[in-house]
Parts: sequence; structure tokens; C-alpha cells
Amino acid sequence: GNPSTGEQPHIGNVNVLVLGVDSVDGTHRSDTIFVLGINPGKSRVSMLSIPRDTRVLINGKARKINEILPRYGVNVLRSLLEDLLHIQISRYVEVGFQSFVNIIDILGGLDIDIEKAMNYDDNWGKVHIHFNQGMNHLDGRQCLNYVRFRADAAADLGRIKRQQKFMKVLLEKVITPGIVVKLPKIINEAFKHIQTDFSLAELYALIKGFEGTRIEFRNNSLPGEARYIDKISFYMPY
Repeated sequence: GNPSTGEQPHIGNVNVLVLGVDSVDGTHRSDTIFVLGINPGKSRVSMLSIPRDTRVLINGKARKINEILPRYGVNVLRSLLEDLLHIQISRYVEVGFQSFVNIIDILGGLDIDIEKAMNYDDNWGKVHIHFNQGMNHLDGRQCLNYVRFRADAAADLGRIKRQQKFMKVLLEKVITPGIVVKLPKIINEAFKHIQTDFSLAELYALIKGFEGTRIEFRNNSLPGEARYIDKISFYMPY
């Protein structure tokens, strides 16, 4: 938008790189990587998950995609994904674990239907995850455990399924009337907890574009297969 005329910025279709980042002990690994295609005109949000072992070439060297952010930064990661997916990615959002917890708590938690009981204890890392099958109301900390859980046979792909389910539930929650009223306050608060090149005005405009519509949510995972190359397990995109 043009600030001098005071008009609201208009946001059309936009592809957004979303990074869930674990920044414990000074490391800065991107544990979760996906691209959201946001299309307010069609009331559609599409989510493409990128497995964290996805093999990318940088300066002729093969690396797992989750090593790119800490080593080279978000712009390199963004352009690698643009090349891989043949799309333009205009914005990014990076959310640390604690911020994620805060944001979900601001929303009042989420109701998630859990397919299979989840039990995991890591005494060393002080992580204890115990969810019963069926509908569970999860607060921010529990949601984080849900999207990070890897202790099942499906490992990373199981995790991706849960992250996609989580995003769908999150979107549905955000457009409930009780939350819509509080959205400006919630966006303001969330904005403090994330790193992004969105402006606050753009975020408002984006949410406004979906107002009163029924959002269609689509999800996909990058097609490919797991393969060992030089004794390293990579996910090879087709």
C-alpha cells in the first residue's frame, strides 16, 4: 500500500516460509520447515511440509535442509526452497519454541483429536509426553510436545502429519467468532514473539482478507523418498 494516502496494504496471494526453531544451548536448528501458500481471494491456505532430512546442494556440497538456517541464514534457505519448488517466497516467519507456547496459550489452547495414545519419557531432556487417544484439550506446552513427538514408527513423516493436523486446527480456531474479536490483540502479542519480514499492517490485512469466509485448508508433503548416500540418511525430493 501507499502510506501517504493512508490506504491499507492489500495482500494478494503470498507464499510464506514458516520455520519452527529450537534455539537451546545457542544452537539454532530449524526443526520444522513448511511453506504456506495463502490465497485470500479463494479463501485457501495450502501447506507444503519439507522433511528436515531433505537433501539440498549448496556450493556443490550435499546438506540436510535443517542445517541451512544455522549455517547460512534464512535468505539462503529461502532461495534454495524457491529453486527446489519453482515458486517465489515473499515472506518468512520464524517461531522459537517458547514463543510458540506463548502464542498458543494466548489463543486459549487447542482441541486436538489424537489418533493413537502418545507416550514418551526423556528423563535426561526432562520431556514427558502422555496423551490419551481421542479429543484432548492441549495448552501451549502440550501442543509443542504434540508437534515435536517423534517416538513412533513413522518418525519424521508421522510428525509432519501431526504438524499439518495442528495447522488445520489452529486455522479453524483463529476464525471462530470468539477469537476473531480478539485477533488484533492476539496478532500484536504474537508479533512480539516471532521473527518475520511481515509488517504488522500486512498481517492485519492478511487476516482481514479471510474474514467471514470458510477457509479451505490443503496439505502436502514434498514428494520423495528416504535414501542412504555415503552412510547419511537423506530425504531425496523427486
